Amino acid sequence: MWWPLKALGHLVAAPIKRLSKVRTPAVRAPQVLNPGDRPAVGERLLVLYDGGCGICLHARDLFARWDGERTLADDRIARHDRHLLADLDEDAIYSSFHVIHPDGRRESGGDGLAAVFSALRFGRPLAAAMRRFSGTTDAAYRWFAENRTWISQGTGPIDHPDRDPSEQPD
Repeated sequence: MWWPLKALGHLVAAPIKRLSKVRTPAVRAPQVLNPGDRPAVGERLLVLYDGGCGICLHARDLFARWDGERTLADDRIARHDRHLLADLDEDAIYSSFHVIHPDGRRESGGDGLAAVFSALRFGRPLAAAMRRFSGTTDAAYRWFAENRTWISQGTGPIDHPDRDPSEQPD
């Protein structure tokens, strides 16, 4: 019964791995920020991702490739979890990626995904649909996030060269 869902997960994850590239974080020396603080990335969105998750790293690389306008900055959650994300518990911190807007506002999960697509010129129509159907978007995002381990088993996205398993929570 679960194999169709696993196959769907592979279909989603495989192009992410194929189109991504290895890159370093845009934020070299992170500031100590508190929830609601403005990150020092200008007018760009700060995308925080799980550095211990291969799928997350490949998605980061894919977004960077699509970001021709340079509207996104990225960094690892582990460098901000005790400061910028301090108001969240550990499960909430690592169960999704987070987007910090230039004004300090945070969006996570499906809403964060819509924020990323709205920053990408070609992604604005998709972002509008994601915002209109935010419950569905968030449910799909949560399903993928909760099942990312077994989805990655057949597609290999977990094998990203930047992956650091020590960044995943115990």
